[in-house]
Amino acid sequence: MAQRDFKPYLWSILNGLTLIRGHFVMSGTTPVLQKWTYPAPNSGAIGSYSSAATGGGGGGGFGSTAGAEGVKSVARTGAGLWTVVLQDNYQRLLNLRVHQALAGGLSTIVAAGNNTTITSMTTAGGSTIGVALLSSTGTAADPGDTTFVTLEFELQNSTAP
Repeated sequence: MAQRDFKPYLWSILNGLTLIRGHFVMSGTTPVLQKWTYPAPNSGAIGSYSSAATGGGGGGGFGSTAGAEGVKSVARTGAGLWTVVLQDNYQRLLNLRVHQALAGGLSTIVAAGNNTTITSMTTAGGSTIGVALLSSTGTAADPGDTTFVTLEFELQNSTAP
C-alpha cells in the first residue's frame, strides 16, 4: 500500500480513501503528464502546468523524480485507450472520473471507464490502471489536440474494513 502522509478527513466510512488526480494535455493523440509548478513565494505570480518528468530514480513516490501528484506515467495504447501507472500501490480502484478543458467546441469524450484486463493494483512500482475514454456513441476515442484532461482516481489504500 502507499506509504505517504495523506491528508485526513475525507469523511468516508471506508478506511484509507484516497483521491489521485492526473493532469494531461493532448499533443496530437499523445497524452503528456502535467505537473503543477508553484510560483516563488511573494512573487505575485500564479502557478502553471508544465510537462512532468517521466524518468528518474526510485520506484515512484518519495525519492523519485518520475511523475506528478501520485501519477508516475501515462501511455496511449490505442484510440481512447490509456495505461496509467501510479506512483504507489493501492488496495482497489473505487471510481474513475474524467474532466476536460478545451479552448472551444464540443468534447469528443463523455466518460471514462476502467479497462479491467489491464488494471493491476499489485504491479511492482505502482498500481497500473487501464483507462478507456468513451465518446457519446460508447466507443473509445481520443480527446482533441491540446485538450487538457484530468483523470480522477478514487482509491482505497487500506485492507482494513
